[in-house]
Formats: sequence, structure tokens, C-alpha cells
Amino acid sequence: MDMNQIVTDTTLTKICNIRPFKGAKESKQITLAINYNGLTFSDVFTKALRTDVISWQNGPGRKGYDALVDKSTVNVSAKAPGATTVDPETAMVAKLLAMSPSEQAKYLKELMSKASLESNVKLLEDSKIME
Repeated sequence: MDMNQIVTDTTLTKICNIRPFKGAKESKQITLAINYNGLTFSDVFTKALRTDVISWQNGPGRKGYDALVDKSTVNVSAKAPGATTVDPETAMVAKLLAMSPSEQAKYLKELMSKASLESNVKLLEDSKIME
């Protein structure tokens, strides 16, 4: 696709609600018809990406700022560009906090066993940490 090709005879519509001011209870539903004639495909895609870019910047981008490398490329799914992924360690800690001590011990033994860490399970059992 030639991104510099000029778009002709293209109007996209979207039904939306509009309020006279933020917080107003009254609203009207309208169909917004946006005419893209005279723009390049690149211009149209840039406009289409705008909300996805903002969603990513304000969500996962800002949260993971310290891990970003300047001038790098970040691949994002268009299905959920602003979705925040949960750090696996944070998810695991939350899961363990919801368990009783005995449930925690059982669950951790199962995980170590699945990860082929039987020697560590035995070590933990012997040290009475997991009781």
C-alpha cells in the first residue's frame, strides 16, 4: 500500500453522544460524518492511531518508563493498546496473600515440583520453613 496515496471519496461515520458541558445530564446523539478526501493514507492512519498512542503512553508506557530504552521499538496489540499487564511477581504475591499459611506452603511446594525443583522442596521441608 502506498501510504502517500491521496484518499478520495471517503467519509467515515460514527454515532456519538455530546453534552453541552462536562458533567451535564442532558445529551444529544448525533452521527458524525468525517470526510477524509485529500488526505494521504499516512495522514488517515496517523489520526486513527492517535487514541491508541495516547492510551499506551498514559498506561503501560508511563508505568514501565524506567524499563524503556531510548529510540527502541515497543510492539503493542491494537486490540488493547492501553491495557496494563500485571507484573507476574506482583500477581503471585497477591495470590499468595489471599491464601492461608498452609495453603501457601502447599501451593509453593506444587510450583517447585512443577519446575523440577524437588531438591529445593526437600530442603524447605527439612528446614521447617514450609510448615
